[in-house]
Amino acid sequence: MNREENGRTIVSLKFKTRDQLFDPDDPSPLPKKELTQYAEDAILNNVFAYWLKKPVNLEIQIPMIPDPGSTKEISDAIRNHFRFVLTEHKRDTEIFIRERRTALAFTGLNILIALLYIGYAYMNENWMSTIAGTLVGGLVIIINWATIWDTYEFFIFDSREKYQRKKLLNKIIDGEIQVVPWCRTGKS
Repeated sequence: MNREENGRTIVSLKFKTRDQLFDPDDPSPLPKKELTQYAEDAILNNVFAYWLKKPVNLEIQIPMIPDPGSTKEISDAIRNHFRFVLTEHKRDTEIFIRERRTALAFTGLNILIALLYIGYAYMNENWMSTIAGTLVGGLVIIINWATIWDTYEFFIFDSREKYQRKKLLNKIIDGEIQVVPWCRTGKS
């Protein structure tokens, strides 16, 4: 259940067990323990459902039995997990930028090839009506279309997705994370 309080959206998530929140195979102590993929996805998807410009606080509900640990350690573990995810995201973004440069270089090369083809076809109009001229022209068009679309997709769609994910991770890290223990009977 999500609600508004003091201009902030409170995203409330209830976990049935500690193992649903934290990876049971991770032997690390609580502040360094990793979240499960389920918990990470649940938090990211629920926070992403709201405007990224608006502040969001997390309210994580976890059962008291067995003892889940101190609420501060749990909120620190969640924050540390997303700091690690953000570090990985930054590394992936660096690789992404390097790949964008490569895509841009290929686009420039393909545009140069297209201009050379157009110049040659203009100078030799009869060559355009041959099978070789038609095949080379078709190949130049297909290669340019694919390369330019890939570069366009890199710059427009993928960049936006990377930016939004970084903003989302920072929003979780910077927001308040409140841990609310609950009894199996439903009482807090």
